[in-house]
Amino acid sequence: MRTPSDSFPRVRQLAAAMMLASLAACDPPGPSDARISVVAPRDDDPVTARVVAELVSKLERIGDEPVAVTRTTPHDARAAIASAGTDLVVVVGADVLAPERFDEARTDALGESGFVLEVDGDGDERAVAWLAGGSALARQYAAHELLRRLGVRYFHPEDTYVPELPPEQIAARARTPTILTRAGETDHVPDFAWRSWSFHSQHPLEQLESFSDGSFPIDEAEHVNTWMIANFGNRFRGAGRGVAGPAASDLRKLELEDLRTELGFPRGGGITLHNQQQGASAQIDPTSATPVQQQIEDIVDEQLRDMPDARWFGIHFGATEFTTTPDVETVQWIDWAAQAVLARDPSISIEINDHTTGSQPSPNFDDLGCPNGTNDEGRIDYYDLAFHTDPRAGVSVHTTMFYPLEGPARVYAQQSFAHKLCLMGKASAQGRDLTWFPESAWWLAFDNAVPVYLPLYVTARVRDVELLRPLLPRNGGTLRGHRMFNTGQEWGYWQQDYAVALLGWNADLTAADIWGEIFDPLCPADTWPNGCDVRDDAVAIVTDLAEHQRRLFLEQADARGRPGGLYTYFAGEDPADAIAADAGLEFRPVRPSFSTVARHDEDELAALRDVDLAALTDSLDTHRALEDRAFALLARVDDADAAQWFLEITDGIQIDRLRVEQAVHLYRAVIDWRQALLDGVEASAAADAVADELALASAVTDTAAEVIARRELFYRYPAAQAYGGGVTPETGVQNGTTYPYRVYTKTHLLSYWRGRDDEARRVIAGEDDGAATRVDMREGIAAVGEPLTITWPQLQGLDGDVSVGAAGDVGPPTATLSLGDAEGWFPIAGELTSSDGAVPVVGAAARSDVLARTPAQGVTLIEPTNPTAQGVLQSVFPALQWARVGTAATLAFAPDADGDGSTVAAEVTGTAYTESGPSFTAAAVDFVLPIQLASGNAMSQVHVVHAVIEAPLDLSAPITMRGELSVDDLVDALVQLAGFDPAGSRTTLAGIFGFDADQPPATVPFVAELDAMPW
Repeated sequence: MRTPSDSFPRVRQLAAAMMLASLAACDPPGPSDARISVVAPRDDDPVTARVVAELVSKLERIGDEPVAVTRTTPHDARAAIASAGTDLVVVVGADVLAPERFDEARTDALGESGFVLEVDGDGDERAVAWLAGGSALARQYAAHELLRRLGVRYFHPEDTYVPELPPEQIAARARTPTILTRAGETDHVPDFAWRSWSFHSQHPLEQLESFSDGSFPIDEAEHVNTWMIANFGNRFRGAGRGVAGPAASDLRKLELEDLRTELGFPRGGGITLHNQQQGASAQIDPTSATPVQQQIEDIVDEQLRDMPDARWFGIHFGATEFTTTPDVETVQWIDWAAQAVLARDPSISIEINDHTTGSQPSPNFDDLGCPNGTNDEGRIDYYDLAFHTDPRAGVSVHTTMFYPLEGPARVYAQQSFAHKLCLMGKASAQGRDLTWFPESAWWLAFDNAVPVYLPLYVTARVRDVELLRPLLPRNGGTLRGHRMFNTGQEWGYWQQDYAVALLGWNADLTAADIWGEIFDPLCPADTWPNGCDVRDDAVAIVTDLAEHQRRLFLEQADARGRPGGLYTYFAGEDPADAIAADAGLEFRPVRPSFSTVARHDEDELAALRDVDLAALTDSLDTHRALEDRAFALLARVDDADAAQWFLEITDGIQIDRLRVEQAVHLYRAVIDWRQALLDGVEASAAADAVADELALASAVTDTAAEVIARRELFYRYPAAQAYGGGVTPETGVQNGTTYPYRVYTKTHLLSYWRGRDDEARRVIAGEDDGAATRVDMREGIAAVGEPLTITWPQLQGLDGDVSVGAAGDVGPPTATLSLGDAEGWFPIAGELTSSDGAVPVVGAAARSDVLARTPAQGVTLIEPTNPTAQGVLQSVFPALQWARVGTAATLAFAPDADGDGSTVAAEVTGTAYTESGPSFTAAAVDFVLPIQLASGNAMSQVHVVHAVIEAPLDLSAPITMRGELSVDDLVDALVQLAGFDPAGSRTTLAGIFGFDADQPPATVPFVAELDAMPW
């Protein structure tokens, strides 16, 4: 049972005292029957106690017998070592106990991360392993590397693989280096000086409570940090978000700071110049009476005064992932921060975040000779402004998802990340320090939340390091840091975190090296050191899968010509993804929705069938073969512990097969159904013909549910922390992030599986967007003489009449109603009855010879002048149709939901107008403007109030509209569009419209000109 922790310092001190007492009891040294012995300095260093405890814990499991422990002094060390153990003697703190082995030059060469692992003895002799390190962390690294030689694998913070070895192998294995060690090397020094993982606290990870709540056990937070040490990390993961009260939150911060100090992690500070995303906030207020430079310098002074041992200082800029700040001002602010830090302590490393959003050209700065492919003017993208700052400031270069530093990467409005590599090369030549900051998961509807198993992440990160190798300090460069953005480790995602642990130390490793080490546990002990076919076959399986993913997800084009576009069928999608993609703020490509396919013509259907569906069908065959190989291999694994790790891989490969199989069935069904309609087949017959495909897709989802449930049995954290909360107001649980659910909640709910099944079924059944329960009257706006076409909902007992102005009443089952042969304005109102209840009907129809159309995105924002506001509004502005009904002095307009030239009477707005010469002015009117997607789905809406419209009598351009927009609606739209939290949305809008974010108005004014094309 989990119980709240006691105060961390007291518990830790007590544990350390008990450990020291138990070790001291082993003195004086003497003969031992134990096969394995640990000899350590007799001191009260808590790190020594930790190292000894870790060694004893693991070595007793490896040798299946007790380990003798001797605490001694340098004077008695030789005798203690001589009398200890028969197979393996581990000397902890060898630089203390055997100083003659470590001259000053050798110690200095280690630096603060380097360690010594030197093993004496050859052949059948006992092995003496000398462990030493240049710092508290390095001493721990040495112990972990020795244990890795003995087969221990620190795969996950809550789950370590420990083998049981025959006694005769222990000494020989201790003498045999792992892939981390270069030939002939006993003194180990890393290629990257800084090595870390983010455990992204803005996402609802499983360890949230442990990092934020002093009433919750600290174990999980401690395990994250000791896992990082075991994998050679040197940046501490401190307190994060949560919902604990101030007292509990402050307690956990103090406890974590004590833990950081004990473990020997360095620390650093930072400043947030702008930030309104995922619940964050900026530290700088440009509206304050205090000048910005002074604010920045005050924050720097305060932080460094409280943190005199700071090793680094981060600078965050950029309000959100898709909005910008003035470029010259931004560079100036960054320089002020960096220069303030360096003025206090030039040895502190400055790390400016360089995020990845493209298509945001900066008007005053060029691309430094590294074209980004997002503009033709040679302008640098906003986040790459970091490379235009004071060259003494380092840059932390971030990219997203599995895309490497070469080739196509149509994410975050980029074309490729190759320009990032170019910028890093130029910066390194300039002498600017660099950190590489890729990802091991993106989470949000993209990869592990679906889930999709992606060994591609491993091979992509290996390729990145291969490309970056010339920039390492050992090759004369300035690339000193490697930080991994990680957000969940189930479903095999621990593999990429483990891979970069190895690469961060030895950048020469290949993917085959890494996979071999990951699958070493599959080999029976008696096959060492030659390896075994099972391990080799496992390496071949994941290598083949990763290569298939590389070709399919990075290179192969989809029907729309997008390299990598086929991954959209494997990923999930939230509404915000579709909104962002259609708004031109594409975080990642999205698949063609089923409602879009339902409007495809013959050529579009053929392309989708011949390109996308064909590629998915081929991929299904590939996945079936890989799945068969994986399960056959699993049956050959004798070690139950090792089999558990490989079961996670087989589950991953199976879930990938099911994901592509579902896509094949659903798209085959919708394509065939649409083709039948184009061929003139009656709708119900067309739907019946594809019912089997839909049933097969549903069965695939049911199987996916079984695989996910099986994998959940092996999750490393409790269910409430892994998939608690929910996606509705009733089921959501606040956890301190902007998400009321946890990292695997949508996985557990199969949100990205059942949603697709339901969408395809609704489209084929004609129920999409509630069409089955609505009265659909078209055309809302049309030329004189065109009748009103009516589709009645299929409800039991439907009866009643609807008034259509001067055209009279109409009721079911009448399908068309003549509106006469003269222009007119026809208000529509009525209420039908049915066995399911009342069906209200409202709207209007206009018939005129003065008609016009505003195309989608056909708007220019006059006020406010903010370019971001202009770009966003234009990208989501729907097509509109207009009619001026002269006989009724009425202006009518309606959105064209899917851009097909058709309008619905329920969405028609009418307002009286007054003529003035060749123009007219319409009376103020309120209406709802849908935020429109290219897919035809309105995912949000904005209420426009007191809108006054002016236009020429013939409705030729421009049509001017001035009015007010609902602030609450704009806030909601930004939340959906960009993943903002409400506070960040209000702050962003305040900057655009010039209001107080803490006291926002109900509405904000705007003026816009709309394109209009008479027809």
